[in-house]
Amino acid sequence: MKITRLLLPAYILLVAASSAFPQSNDPKMVMGGGGSCQNFTETSLTQTFTGVDTGCIVDFKNEINDGTVTLDLLVVNMDTAFTGPLSCGLGPNSPLNTALLSSPTSCTFEDETELQSIYPGSTYSLTFVNACAVCGGFPPTVDVTLAQAVIPTPEPTSMLLLGVGLMGMLAASKSRGLRGQAG
Repeated sequence: MKITRLLLPAYILLVAASSAFPQSNDPKMVMGGGGSCQNFTETSLTQTFTGVDTGCIVDFKNEINDGTVTLDLLVVNMDTAFTGPLSCGLGPNSPLNTALLSSPTSCTFEDETELQSIYPGSTYSLTFVNACAVCGGFPPTVDVTLAQAVIPTPEPTSMLLLGVGLMGMLAASKSRGLRGQAG
């Protein structure tokens, strides 16, 4: 009888906790800083990887254009069927600082400040949390497509032309102002 009295409250708390967090079994993509059991090399802005292990941290090395491209935005699309609503997150040492769900099957990771990025030759990781085909989530291996966007940096000549144009507009507006005062 005493054991039942002790176990009943524990059982009620367990049931309440499982209903309070219904998405705990749902799949989640998490970007982190590296250290894994599987490695891939990116060589183009859009690339599909097959047989990605969902049971560990997976590293990706940025070697796009022979390691000359800095990435500020990464879209990870899950090409393999999975169960449950997807969510996105950032792990420790993530090179990008924003994670959001961009479609039911993809996460977008971005560096809105452009202070952190995936630099040429650097490695970042993706983790596929809840790799449990029985309880809902990802199967043991998946296929993913990574699509990156490079935020262009204006070249010096373009900046010079923009500056000359702005100075010309400022000078023209001042001369109009002086003519209006003289008349």
